[in-house]
Parts: sequence; C-alpha cells; structure tokens
Amino acid sequence: MSENLHPEQLFELFYQDLTPDMNPPGMVKHRSEGMFMWWRERFMNALNGIEEPMALRSWAEAPQMWLKGYKRGTQGNNPE
Repeated sequence: MSENLHPEQLFELFYQDLTPDMNPPGMVKHRSEGMFMWWRERFMNALNGIEEPMALRSWAEAPQMWLKGYKRGTQGNNPE
C-alpha cells in the first residue's frame, strides 16, 4: 500500500476519518475501545484482502474505499 506507513499508521489515519454515525446499529455513538477494535478488524481485513463474512460485507466497504482513495492520493495524478 504505502512504503512509508506501517499498517497501524494507515489504520490510525482511517480511524480519524470515521464519524460515530458510520458505526453499525447498536454500537455506541462515541469513541470507545470496542469501536476502535471493530473498525481495526474491518480495516486490516480490507488491507490484507481478507473477505468479510456475509453479514459484515457492507461494513467492509468503508475501509476498502478509504484505502483506494488513499492509494490514489499518494500516487498523485499518475494513472495506473
């Protein structure tokens, strides 16, 4: 993904962009350890190309889209 950032650093950048209303129904609407761990698992699965179980696939889209945008942003205007 990025030669400069460790996966945990990438996750921290992603996590900063999350808003509590992006959480699944039933999850607390404020930052918590549970929210952190839940999104970290979704992010690391997306980063490593691990397919989520069917029930979680819609929640996997946020980190997948963020990673695509991050990759495009770090490449500048150079198309692949």
